[in-house]
Amino acid sequence: MTAPGTGDVAPDAVAPPPGHRRFPLFDGLRAIAVILIVVFHTPGLIDIGWEPLVRVLVHLNVGVTVFFLISGFLLYRPFVAHRAGGPAVPGAAVFYKRRFLRIFPAYWVCLVVLLIVPDAISLSTPNLLAQFGLVHTLPFVGDGNCVQQGANCSLSQTWSLAVEVTFYAALPLYVIAANRLARGRETLSWALRELVLLAALSAVALFYTYWIHLGTETSFARGTLIGYFDWFALGMGAAVISVVAERHRTRLTDWIGRNPGLLWLGAAALFGALAAYLPITPYFTTRADHVLANLGFGAVSLLLILPAAFDGGRGAPRRLLANSVVSWIGLVSYGIFLWHLAVLIRLDREFESMSYLPMLLVGLGISVAIAAASYYVIERPILRFKTRPLLARRH
Repeated sequence: MTAPGTGDVAPDAVAPPPGHRRFPLFDGLRAIAVILIVVFHTPGLIDIGWEPLVRVLVHLNVGVTVFFLISGFLLYRPFVAHRAGGPAVPGAAVFYKRRFLRIFPAYWVCLVVLLIVPDAISLSTPNLLAQFGLVHTLPFVGDGNCVQQGANCSLSQTWSLAVEVTFYAALPLYVIAANRLARGRETLSWALRELVLLAALSAVALFYTYWIHLGTETSFARGTLIGYFDWFALGMGAAVISVVAERHRTRLTDWIGRNPGLLWLGAAALFGALAAYLPITPYFTTRADHVLANLGFGAVSLLLILPAAFDGGRGAPRRLLANSVVSWIGLVSYGIFLWHLAVLIRLDREFESMSYLPMLLVGLGISVAIAAASYYVIERPILRFKTRPLLARRH
């Protein structure tokens, strides 16, 4: 059976700009990332009792890191490919339109439904208007800031969605700067300089986040691209190397293509070491833990996405990512991300005695069903306008 989206015509939700290469294995990566997030958010996690397992589960918010690297790779790669002589890319206005259609309609439907359905989830927080605008992680929101008061923030998982939106806003500006850096240079020359630039910007962002504003919950670092730039930069750097590798084969990229299993084993080993060392909580209090988790989760996520970015066509990781069910879950993963927390909260209210595993399975099943409806009824029809005018011209 062919995985959804691996044919000649990609679904609109995951289709790249016209003429650009499609990376279908990233659908499976989205599925893995969103399942990790659901596992992390399921109530009763701490009550499991077996400490080694709890240590692993409380750090599965690494799924957010995976999503950020996916965005960095897939959204930036068309711009890099065009710079290297590839097909045209959309201008900033079209890029923003495509991102708006991908994010906001399904998100607004989710919020409106949860406002209407009795006792679904409390949305009567001070940040409701800001949440509709996906600016609820920004300092100017005040007392309703979802970074400052995350525990009391409705649909608190959407902090990462707000961060993604700041990345979308900044990416076309970065493209302008990177294009100027590359002007008049050969591909290998500007690629190397850009990798250095991404590393330098990541270092500056890390310094700002963890040495200047650590503990300052109302700073721009905690709720925007700034605090997570190194994760996006890892995906963007992989995109640069991917484009260069199509024109200049290297031993490194050939090795990556031949050894997906070793990369995933490395990711598992590194994640296990981090889980064993870090506190048994996703909320860190020391700079050392923050920085270690930031850098470690970035490395784990990079090792996970490399087999999809440099596809050698073999290996167990690629077979898993190409599986039709896994690919389909990745296709509807945005709806799972939007709805799963409300579903889990409602299940926890109705069935307080339900243990962790049944809660996870039931919550995931309901979330997938709602996400499928969201995709086929809302997302897919709207996303058909990604590559054509929203309003037809009259003749």
